[in-house]
Amino acid sequence: MRSLRSKLRKALHKTVHRLGFRLVRTPVFERAIRNWELDHQPFYFVQVGAHNGITSDPFHRFLIENIAWESILIEPQSPCVQTLQSIYADRPNIRIEHAAIGPEQETLRLYKVSDTAVGLPHWANQLASARREVILSHKDRIPDIEQHLQTQDVRCLGLAHVVAKHRFPRVDLLASDTEGFDFEIVKQIDSLPSLPEFIYYEHLHLSKLEYEQSLGFLKDRGYLTQAVNNGDTFAMKRC
Repeated sequence: MRSLRSKLRKALHKTVHRLGFRLVRTPVFERAIRNWELDHQPFYFVQVGAHNGITSDPFHRFLIENIAWESILIEPQSPCVQTLQSIYADRPNIRIEHAAIGPEQETLRLYKVSDTAVGLPHWANQLASARREVILSHKDRIPDIEQHLQTQDVRCLGLAHVVAKHRFPRVDLLASDTEGFDFEIVKQIDSLPSLPEFIYYEHLHLSKLEYEQSLGFLKDRGYLTQAVNNGDTFAMKRC
């Protein structure tokens, strides 16, 4: 015999479906962000390593659904920047920055899979990093990856510089996906006028030591952290 909870769940799903919607369980990080944004609008979002804005992007849906999000999407790869500009051409609340985040007024050498490479997995063009060894670590899935490797020198901007340029009074959410350079991005929160409420960063390509250091860095600044998706970390300020 089905439990009362099961019966109530089925009845709720039926009601919602009849209204043209569906119920899904949302991840903890998404619930925290959505709860916060309801009382903090506009919501200020900065994404470092935005890629094309769609592939494996946990925040694309947020941007599409929320006109209250004031956003800066930062991406060093030219083809991806063009895609972002096309996708969000009609959204003045979304700004695109063609740059890398790093030491102010310096140049960063980016290692990436060639834009003209063919016959590679669909995710190969996501491989771009300041660390050559991170790209080559995918050799188990792309044996000839070194043949497709190319470099691109991109200008660096400081995180605080970009935030000030777009006159953001604060950053509610900082997201970073930079293939191994993410702790360097996270450390720049100290240069902001105030610490972000939430931070979401990829730890998959950090060394064990770097990851432990990143967790300690955030803990010292009053954050609670949680690993998500087997390769990312979500941090939020303690209440």
